Amino acid sequence: MLDPLLFQLIAVSFCLLLVAAGLHKLAERLRFQGILAAYQVVPAFLIAPLSLLIPLLEIVLGLGWAIGWQTGLVSVATASLFAVYGIAMSINLMRGRSYIDCGCGLSSAKAHSEDNGVQQLSVWLVFRNILLIGFALAAGGSMNARNFAVLDYFSLIAATVALVFTYAAFHQLLVNHNAIDSWRKPLLAESSAGEDHD
Repeated sequence: MLDPLLFQLIAVSFCLLLVAAGLHKLAERLRFQGILAAYQVVPAFLIAPLSLLIPLLEIVLGLGWAIGWQTGLVSVATASLFAVYGIAMSINLMRGRSYIDCGCGLSSAKAHSEDNGVQQLSVWLVFRNILLIGFALAAGGSMNARNFAVLDYFSLIAATVALVFTYAAFHQLLVNHNAIDSWRKPLLAESSAGEDHD
């Protein structure tokens, strides 16, 4: 059984994550359409409606976490959404198309490997989604019956802030990794060309 403090931490975190992601996608809808198209997992005629449906779904789910509406349904729907994201990433990784933008931060709609701002697909993002699926499903289970104390509210705020910074740091590390790889590739190519010339 889940402690109410842990449930509230998961609920607040998913609310912030999903609402922010949905609003960002709506604000950058054309760029999001480009990212969806780059995945090459849905027919072209579905790109436009999905670019509206996905962010609206994320916002609805985020609000569902916020108000505690139909927790079981919201948790399963959230887990299913991240599972779909993870499957789409995995399909492209198996195709060898790790260079495309994951769309997590809407850094770019361009599918190329030389843009240092692109957060490219990686196994780590798939693992992240698996972790998010686990948290979503865990929050859909039963909870211990206890009242929130004052200390619980302070703990919730502190833990939420820590998770936000940890999540942001994780994604920044992935972006930095992509940038470092893009710097190394020209150097490795020049080194190989020099060795061939010799």
